[in-house]
Amino acid sequence: MSEKTNAGGNASPPANRKVVAILVAALFIAIAAVGYVSATSSSIENEALPIVETGDTVYVDYVGKFVDNPGGWVFDTNKLSVGTDKNIVKSLYFTERTREEYTPLNFTAGLSENYLQPFVKGVVGMSVYQTKKILIPIEEAYSLVEENIEVMPLVMDVPIIQNITYSEFQSEYSANPYIGLQFAQRFWGWETMVIDVQNEKVFLQNQPTIGEIISSFGNPENDPRDGWYQKVIDVNASAENGVGVIKVENLLKSQDAYQKKGLNYNGSSFTVLEVNETQGWFTIIYNTSTYIGELAGRALLFELTVTAVRKY
Repeated sequence: MSEKTNAGGNASPPANRKVVAILVAALFIAIAAVGYVSATSSSIENEALPIVETGDTVYVDYVGKFVDNPGGWVFDTNKLSVGTDKNIVKSLYFTERTREEYTPLNFTAGLSENYLQPFVKGVVGMSVYQTKKILIPIEEAYSLVEENIEVMPLVMDVPIIQNITYSEFQSEYSANPYIGLQFAQRFWGWETMVIDVQNEKVFLQNQPTIGEIISSFGNPENDPRDGWYQKVIDVNASAENGVGVIKVENLLKSQDAYQKKGLNYNGSSFTVLEVNETQGWFTIIYNTSTYIGELAGRALLFELTVTAVRKY
């Protein structure tokens, strides 16, 4: 039988027909493979992911934010991308971890007592890789501890004449006191002079000027959230039987609540809790080793993602 000819009238060589046959066979194999992969992928997609049940050990990534006053500030996270992002506003006492510390948080779902209960119970029913927002109302979040709260006047009275012990002076100013020595007062920052030294007592005379601007609780020039400015509004040398009184006005506004931090006279850290301009006072709430006042009395929002579950 004669060979078939192609469109140009030339016979198709046997070698070319072999190549075509091989390509066709390969095509059928490829189609079959695609069908297998599609079926396999479909079964993977349809496979149920583990569901968190009470008593399971659950691993989560989370971001904790304030709901208001102001809203959106991140106060805690175990996500490296959030914790190290300088463009994300953090809370006053946010602590950035080392890179190694940004790992999934694990706890016993529904039962752990180490964390806020809406957080612990909120993961029950979630599946692996699911993300969820959990709102924690004020009454279920961190409570205000009255013993950590101090009420302070917006206009403070500071004695002109004060005294401290000889050893206290040496410790605070790293110098031996003598009459006429002038220096910046440790807390208030204004000029002060030693006017007498007797019986292990050092007598000091504070010498601010009316209108002087100070910032004794922090350094708002470097960080507007660290302390605030104050103004010397009066100096009365004859008040209090000659002891004298300096009046210092704290330049705080009601909107500064929860947005200012500082260090008090003894070095204790705190957050401004409330400012009442009408009645002339403000309150601060102190931190302790186990208590961050900034978190107290506030609604919190957690966004968490379950990364793994270990069944009980």
